[in-house]
Amino acid sequence: MDEGRAIIDADLGEILGRLGARLESLSGGRVLITGAAGFLAAYIVDAIARANSEGLISPRCRLQLLLRSAPDPSGRLAGVAGRPDVDVIVADVNAGYLLDPGLTHIVHAASAASPGAFRSDPIGTALANTAALQRLLEHARGGGVRSVLFFSSSEVYGDPDPAEIPTPETCAGRVDFTGPRACYAESKRFGETLCALYHAQHDVPVKVVRPFHVHGPGLRLDDGRIVVELIRQGLRQGALELLSDGRATRCYGYVADATVGFLLALTSEHDGLAFNIGADAPETSILELAATIAGVLQLPAPAPAVTPLPEHLRGAPNRSCPDLTRARRLLGYAPQTSLEDGLRRTVDWFRAREAPGPV
Repeated sequence: MDEGRAIIDADLGEILGRLGARLESLSGGRVLITGAAGFLAAYIVDAIARANSEGLISPRCRLQLLLRSAPDPSGRLAGVAGRPDVDVIVADVNAGYLLDPGLTHIVHAASAASPGAFRSDPIGTALANTAALQRLLEHARGGGVRSVLFFSSSEVYGDPDPAEIPTPETCAGRVDFTGPRACYAESKRFGETLCALYHAQHDVPVKVVRPFHVHGPGLRLDDGRIVVELIRQGLRQGALELLSDGRATRCYGYVADATVGFLLALTSEHDGLAFNIGADAPETSILELAATIAGVLQLPAPAPAVTPLPEHLRGAPNRSCPDLTRARRLLGYAPQTSLEDGLRRTVDWFRAREAPGPV
């Protein structure tokens, strides 16, 4: 086993150990995961597949993975694509595809998530979070589906009022609905509206998760978001460079913790609710994050930039920190991985991939 896969497998062991018997509710089911090759969705795929293998889901559930293209033999899903309990569906989520009438669970994670990706196809991004979602909710309306999980985003809050930081799920947010990030943030907001309406009008068992700045193995080196961009600079250039003054703050969560939260939400009975998922401490400035990553990479810490913000950063929140009270109370969710440990695992994974280019 290569070192990179060993890091992911260690994460999966931790995830399943923390979930205990919660995945038993998937037993004998058929689970559709859209955008299955994406960073967050792939961890869900791996966790359920491993739970099948270890007898934690018995009888096994069947995984149906919706992908835009066939799995790369050396890619993130290489270990599961050929399994007898896994079906691969190659289709564009916005183009329509045949839905299995026997589906019991639906995870809708198909959407561009990084600024570069969603700004290169803003209409496709918006439709994935609205029209494609509506089709899945309509399917679930027909009965037989036990749970639907929609992947929203912390971007639905925009740049919240400082009085609402840490930000609870009840915060209405402040979002620029025509700005450069609107195709993503505003479509996630309307997607959540659709979820609420289908639950209220048709009793669809839907839950929403709002991930907050999750990082870990499986990200692309050209993703563009701050954690992986700083790692990319360090690995490729041997130095880190900031594009801002570094004062904006975030809470950065590790993917193993987040995956536990996502699966707790999927298997819960809390239909109609949204849950913040991520880490709620420490609230870290970009400059502090860069210094931590520089320490992991054994490089000098960068200085803040004095040039104007690049366009893809305009409209990004000044502070982003979740209130996890609802997830802790209703789901039993509790992130456990420290920022430095999560960053170290992420860096080690990229190093194991010998990351001279995108992965």
